[in-house]
Amino acid sequence: MRGGGGLPTSERLPFLEGIRGLLALYVTLGHLGTLADPSGLTGKPSAAPAWMQSLLMPFAFGHLAVAMFILVSGFCLQLSLYVGNAGDLPHPTRFFARRARRILPPYYVTLFLSLLVCWGITDRQVGMPFELYVPVTPAAFWTHVFLVHNFNVDWMYRINGVLWSIAIEAQLYVLFPFLVMLLRRGGRWWFLLSNAALVGVVFFAVPGANKLYPWYLLLFSMGMVAAALAYRPSVSIGVRPALGGTLTLIGLAVFGVGSAVSAPLPVRDLLFGAFGASLLYTLTVRPDGWLTRPLISLLASAPLYRLGLFSYSLYLMHHPLLQVGYAIRPWGFDSPDQKLVFLLAVLPLVVAGCYGFYLLFERRFVRGSSDTAQEDLRAGFPLALPLKGWTDDAAAPA
Repeated sequence: MRGGGGLPTSERLPFLEGIRGLLALYVTLGHLGTLADPSGLTGKPSAAPAWMQSLLMPFAFGHLAVAMFILVSGFCLQLSLYVGNAGDLPHPTRFFARRARRILPPYYVTLFLSLLVCWGITDRQVGMPFELYVPVTPAAFWTHVFLVHNFNVDWMYRINGVLWSIAIEAQLYVLFPFLVMLLRRGGRWWFLLSNAALVGVVFFAVPGANKLYPWYLLLFSMGMVAAALAYRPSVSIGVRPALGGTLTLIGLAVFGVGSAVSAPLPVRDLLFGAFGASLLYTLTVRPDGWLTRPLISLLASAPLYRLGLFSYSLYLMHHPLLQVGYAIRPWGFDSPDQKLVFLLAVLPLVVAGCYGFYLLFERRFVRGSSDTAQEDLRAGFPLALPLKGWTDDAAAPA
């Protein structure tokens, strides 16, 4: 899931690619684990050995990766508005056309290939997680075509279990021009509070709203505000990297407490989002700090950067390809640990397949992706994020 580009090479933030790559890989490993041991989905005791359960436990929080994807998307889209203008969106139709070109062609190819996997492989499997994806009903198919399958839990996870989040992101793109206007006219904190109020109303007033993930609107908005604070800080407050670092640590600590006490999913996602927004802000405004420099060096390293370049394809296609690997495992590989070992063995092939998908069906729709990637690699990952012109925005609400 990618949030938008448009920054000149000298102003790009390559660590964002590393973050996307790690998030997509984490989701992939999480789904690999549920194929080998679906007990987390069934609620039944696991038949896997203790060492395997311990090994897979850290990868059981895929919802946090999706939440972070949404946050990064809001951050990147808002960031792109500060190149050559004051943060507004003068041509919404152009924005929609670029977003549609960026996400829809790979999405529809994925939908077609996922249907083939459903009919050829998923239908022949028994139990979880396969029963989430079939049967493929006409309603499930057409709602996927129009990116509204997240509106009903009976359609949401059909065909390909990750595509529900693409629908939510597409719907956030539709709202983005309106959100930009609210952010510009109302100020950052009013913007967050009003979105939080709207999310609360939807969550408590709409039946089944928890499956609509309305709090993703607030996560997206938090990403937008983090970019606004970095590129157009308040004149009276300025850039506060130390405060950002402190809030990052506080957010991580509070999220840890919330997870330890099993807080509701929306609360955990939002706490993780608060941590993520603070982290993005801090990495942006203080790339040379004693803590941020090594983290940025890791995230902007060539392997993670390249992984991030095809993170959207990895996110879209990993599960159908993992199902293919699951179906062709040797006869007798039926215990959870045997399934895990075999799926880990085919994981490099799955990643390679997703990269091939990127080359065939995604790269051509990324504006200047190949040239930009090569320029970034040759330049050694320029990290400076200039705050030039932010005083010109003094009249903007803080």
